[in-house]
Amino acid sequence: MESIVNKFNEEQPLDTDAEVTINRQRTPWNEYYNKLFTALSGGEAPDMAVMHAAYLRAWDGGIDAIGSYADTASMESDYTESHWDLVTVNDNVNALPMDMHPIGVYYNKDLFEQAGLDPESPPTNWEEFRQAGDAVVENTDAHAFTQSPYNDGFGSFRTWSTWVKQQGGSLYDDEWNPTFDSEAGVNIAQLFSDMTGDMGWAPATSEDTWGNNAFQNGTCAMAMNGTWYVAALSGVDDLNWGFFEPTVGPNKQQDTVWADGHSIVLPKKEGRSDAKSEIAAEVAHWMTTQNPSWGAEAGHLPAANSIYESDTFQNSPYYDKTLNKYVEMAEDGDYFYHPKVPNGDPNAQNWYTWLVDIWAQNSEPQAAIDSGIQTVSNGISE
Repeated sequence: MESIVNKFNEEQPLDTDAEVTINRQRTPWNEYYNKLFTALSGGEAPDMAVMHAAYLRAWDGGIDAIGSYADTASMESDYTESHWDLVTVNDNVNALPMDMHPIGVYYNKDLFEQAGLDPESPPTNWEEFRQAGDAVVENTDAHAFTQSPYNDGFGSFRTWSTWVKQQGGSLYDDEWNPTFDSEAGVNIAQLFSDMTGDMGWAPATSEDTWGNNAFQNGTCAMAMNGTWYVAALSGVDDLNWGFFEPTVGPNKQQDTVWADGHSIVLPKKEGRSDAKSEIAAEVAHWMTTQNPSWGAEAGHLPAANSIYESDTFQNSPYYDKTLNKYVEMAEDGDYFYHPKVPNGDPNAQNWYTWLVDIWAQNSEPQAAIDSGIQTVSNGISE
C-alpha cells in the first residue's frame, strides 16, 4: 500500500489542475475498525478508507456509496465480475474493490515425501486428504493439519464454513438468522473434534501460536490459511512448501471456498464538499486499477481485469505456487463471500471462539454449535 500511495503522489495521475496528495495512516489490524468508528463518531473521518467487504452492509450508514460520486456503470468493466459483486449491497455499489483474499491449504512437501506421498500431487478430494493426513501421522513425527495457523476463532470459521458450504449447508437465512446448526454444520464441527481426538491429526490445544509455529518449523504438514500467508512463508528458510485448493471437505456436494476482499470506501464526513468526494472516488478508482504489485507482492487476487494480464502479476514469485490456483477457483465461480451481516462485527474473534473450544476438546460439537448460534445471534441483534 505504501508503494501505491507513493506512486500516486509522485505521478499525480488525475486529470485535474489541483495537486492531490494521499496522506497514508497505518493502523494495526486489531485496532483499525475501532479507530475508524471513533473518527466517524467524532466527525474526523478520513476521505478514504480501506474496508473489508464483509463490513459494507453493517457500515452502510457510515459510508457514502461510491456510486454517488462516480459513474460506476462505466467503471464496472474495469473489474472482474466476482469482485464487483463483492462490493455491491442491495444493488448499490458501496465501494470499489481492491482485491479478494480466499483461503487454501498450504503443505510441507518434505513431510509429504517422508510420509510416502507424492509431494507434487497434493490431495484433490476428501479421500486423498484423509489418506495424506493419516500417512503423515503414521509415518512421520509430525502433525497432519491445523485448521488455522493462529488457532483463532475467525480463522477456524473460514475453514469450518468452507467445508460446511461444500456439504450444501447454509450459514444464515434471508433474515440473517444463523442456520449453521444444520446437519452439515454439526458434521464439520464433529470433524474438528475428531481431528484433535480419534484421528490424532493435531494436539487438542487453544494455544494461539501452535499451528503457525508448527507449520513453519516443519512439524505440521498442512495448514489452512488465506492468500496473505505467502508473505510469511516466503521469509522462512528451508521450508519447502506447496499449495492446493481447499475443496477437499468430506461428503462434498459442491466446490465452495470462503473469500473476502479489501475495498476502498468514502467514510461519511460532514463538511466534505461534493467536489472533494468526487476526487476521492477518482483516487479510489486509480488505486484499485493501477496496483499490479498488490497481488504480486501481497499474494492477493487483484480486482482489476487489466492486472491479471500484466507481466508484474504473472511474473510474481507466487503466481505458479498459489495465485494461478486462486485465479482458477475464481474463474470456476467457487468463492462464497464472508457474510455481510447487517449489524455487528463479522470478523470478531469472540463470535467464533466456540470453534476453538471444539478443536481444543473443551466442548462437545453440538453444545458448541448451540453456543455459536446464540453468540452470533446476539452479535447481530446488539
